[in-house]
Formats: sequence, C-alpha cells, structure tokens
Amino acid sequence: MTDGNRLPRLKLMVTIIDRDKGALAVSLFRAHHLHFDYLCMGLGTASSRILDYFGLSETEKDVVFTLVPEPCVGKILRLTAEKFQIHRPGQGILFTVPLSAVSAQVPQVLCKKEYLAEDGAEEAENMEHTKQYTLILAVVNHGSVDAVMDAARSEGARGGTVLYARRVGMEDMENVLGFTFQPEKEVVAILAPKTQKRALMEAINRSAGLTTEARGILFALPVDDLIGLQPPIDNGAGQE
Repeated sequence: MTDGNRLPRLKLMVTIIDRDKGALAVSLFRAHHLHFDYLCMGLGTASSRILDYFGLSETEKDVVFTLVPEPCVGKILRLTAEKFQIHRPGQGILFTVPLSAVSAQVPQVLCKKEYLAEDGAEEAENMEHTKQYTLILAVVNHGSVDAVMDAARSEGARGGTVLYARRVGMEDMENVLGFTFQPEKEVVAILAPKTQKRALMEAINRSAGLTTEARGILFALPVDDLIGLQPPIDNGAGQE
C-alpha cells in the first residue's frame, strides 16, 4: 500500500448527483474519514433528447469535491455508486482527477494507518472507461453556456455541468488584453473521450474563446477513474 513512512498520493473525486443529495454524499464520505469535502450547486446541460431518454425532468445538480487517498479510491467509488445507483442511467457521475501536490497537513489527516487499513486496497468495478477520458473546463462570461454547449455538441459532446463563479484579480490581464471581463463567470465542465479533446476545445474556442463575447478560457485535466457516463444513444447522439 505504501513504502515505509511514505504517505500515498491523493486524488480529487468529483461526485455529480441530483440536487439535495450532496449532503448525503458528504455524510457517507465523513463516515469513511474523508474530511475534506466541498459542496457546490451546479446545473446539468444535457439536451432535452437525452433527458427524455434517461427519464429525467430535473437538471439541477449537487457537485461534491472530495480528497481521497489513492488506496481508498476503489472502495469509496463502489460505496458511492451503490448508494446513489450511479450505474443506472441518469443517476449521476463519479470520476477522479490525479493531484500533483497538496498541503502537507492533508495527507497526514487522511492517510492514517487505521483509515487505510479500513478502506484501502479495493478495486472499483465497472470502470471500463478508466484513463480514456478527459475533463474539459471552459470559464466564460455569464450567459455564455449555450455558446459553449452548442460548439461542444457539434463535435459530439452530450452534455456538461455548469458551476457559477466570480472572477478576482483580473485587472492586470485586462490592461494587457485591452478589454474588460465580467465579474460573474460560468464554469462549464465536460467529460469527453481523449480522442475528442482537441476537436472539442478548438470548437469551443472558436465560439466562446477569449476573443469572443464569452471571453472564455479553456483547459483540460486528466481523468483516472470514471463511473456513470453512459455510452451514446446512437451514432448521432449529442449532435443535434
């Protein structure tokens, strides 16, 4: 599990589930000694066609960010997927993002030997998409989600999740670029196969990039583990 006194790496687990279920997820994580959880409110962006297919009428989401020791990821993913029935279409998505560094005190809190002995070394099931996906994030001006998602769907994306944010400290950038930024921002998160990453980012950049009214900034993160993303409905899914 670990070598000597070396503490295991941590991953950032992201849980996207229906609104008002986030607190239940946090309670589950706390019961397994995961004390660094951050709950945000989000909005699903799946097309009405896909919502109808999954039998969904509600697109408001809770998004929970949780720091998890790598040896415990398998068990925590399994327990979360079981509790919220993530394997059923439309119930939610779980994924992890690798971290290169964290505050020194965090692993000391999360990676106690008794915690790792209790929750560690279990492989997660049904993660056939592992390491084949990427997380694309587009930070755009308020009101620009449609521009992002129209561009993304033109390249095969089926939906995303929107988080709301507020920019800080952009005065120097405004001076360099010669235009102003709205303080209210929307962060559009899209899970996509790695093979689609370049085309998606180029399409979004054309429609909602930094030189457009959206003033969008794009970046992508690797995804290690993934549960809950369903296969396309048919060959034309998401390309409406």
